[in-house]
Amino acid sequence: GVAIIVNGALLHDANLNAGWQTVSVALDERAPVALASRDTVIEVRAPDYRTPDAPNEAKGIKLDKVVVTQASEGGLILPPYAGVLMLAGTAFLLYLVAGSWLTSRVSLSRARQYAFWAAVLLAVCVAALLTLNRVVLASALAHSAVTIITMLFVAWTVAWAVGKRWRVRPQIAGALGGLAAIAFGLRYFGMALPQSVIIDMPWHMKWLRTLLLGDWQALYFPGGLSRVPAEWGLDLLIPKSPLFYFAVAPLGSLPVDLESAVKWVVCLLDAGLVLVAYWLARGCGAGPRGALFAGAMYAVMPLAFRAFAYGILPTIFAQWLSALLLVSVAGFAYRKWTVARWLGLIALAVLALLAFPTVAVFTTLVLVWASLGWWLTNRRDADHRRIPVRVAILLASGWLLAVVAYYGLYIDPVIASASAILGDSEGKGSVVRWPGGPLELVGWTANYVVSVLPWLLAITGLALAFASKKIGIRRDARVWLVAAWLGIAPVFMIANYRVDMIGKHLFFTMLPVAAVGGLFLWQLTRRQRWGLLLSGLALITVGWQAMVFWFERLVRASS
Repeated sequence: GVAIIVNGALLHDANLNAGWQTVSVALDERAPVALASRDTVIEVRAPDYRTPDAPNEAKGIKLDKVVVTQASEGGLILPPYAGVLMLAGTAFLLYLVAGSWLTSRVSLSRARQYAFWAAVLLAVCVAALLTLNRVVLASALAHSAVTIITMLFVAWTVAWAVGKRWRVRPQIAGALGGLAAIAFGLRYFGMALPQSVIIDMPWHMKWLRTLLLGDWQALYFPGGLSRVPAEWGLDLLIPKSPLFYFAVAPLGSLPVDLESAVKWVVCLLDAGLVLVAYWLARGCGAGPRGALFAGAMYAVMPLAFRAFAYGILPTIFAQWLSALLLVSVAGFAYRKWTVARWLGLIALAVLALLAFPTVAVFTTLVLVWASLGWWLTNRRDADHRRIPVRVAILLASGWLLAVVAYYGLYIDPVIASASAILGDSEGKGSVVRWPGGPLELVGWTANYVVSVLPWLLAITGLALAFASKKIGIRRDARVWLVAAWLGIAPVFMIANYRVDMIGKHLFFTMLPVAAVGGLFLWQLTRRQRWGLLLSGLALITVGWQAMVFWFERLVRASS
């Protein structure tokens, strides 16, 4: 039997035939308590059943869609009070932030006028959407308000921090804040909508709730979390670190939806990488305005939205830690490493290496290659000759602590499972290959990255970075870091030719792609009007491709 409960009232409880069925229930005066509720909570309950071919697999019902309509004589339905108050606070916050941001650009009275009309525009848009579909908007009201409030907070905080730390002009700082806010809004709004289906989220929430229940051993020691994907067809263990789950576990104590809170934090971390893209582009020769193209490229990077559509949150978190490690080493490459810097970098290296094993290996390769580039261009300087030694000590210390803390537990189980696979004379569960050869792999990669345009821009931009005499390759470590970082892409491709799904970590290269791709777009703008037109069209095209993929993916998954 299938039971349908609305606001605690049982409105349907009967058996259904096999196949798709349409069930309609009415919430009226027969359930006065449920009717008086300020919210709408719909529960569909059914017992599980087992089939003879899969007795250990519990099965239930599938739900295609839920449609909530208002009876014509039911009167006006008001949205929940909490949502209305949150929306009013959002409009007021928009007025304050917009007025503060505009004060340094126009007169105080004009800034207040612009901020007032911005708040009015938000109110009009919400009223119009309420008129068109008040049920859908009311259900997403709180989520939309959270998104807008966070975007305003990110825009103001980033603009203030950048203006104070990097001492750039208010216009540049404000633009960077706006790009970071846009990056967060595009990711979080689509990802956390109630109807959005993110592929891996149930898997990650399962392990997070396991940790919150106190069973940390299930995540830490070899077990189900560390088994390879089922599509590999292998009984192999890979030490998938539980660091991400431990990092977000404190969110479980907050009085908010846990899954939305986790998505909020990860989207916020990823939006912060807009500043890293800007910083890398500055080191590659782009000016303050030109580096904004890099930030814009990362904000709308198509491959980033595929990563969020998959819901690979631990890997996105690992990317963030790895990016912090790489840029920190590059920033201190030509400086004296004090004891405090050594300790800070080693601690960051341990976290980055523990976050995700695949990212840890390729982060190690990037640092090794970058240090060789720094050494080759500065061999005559005694301090610069020590760079490879510093990086070697840093990586050795990080890996040693990571092995002692976690990876050491997996040495024997991984060797045992790998030996069993290699000794499989019947060839069961062989690693996935590409039967069509390298061309099939290249075609898969082009489709996987959503758009090859950012990569084409990045290759050209990297060539410009090394060809320009104004960039100062010998003086800025960021050029070699970006080159080594981009050099990871062929490694992913070669590894993926033998082991499927390794190439899915191509999103690890998004930051250098955005940095040198933005550099090329900035160089285009300096070629008079046609260059500015081409640069704008290229950036718009990248953003359009990203949004088409993102919205199409969300709509297809939710339907």
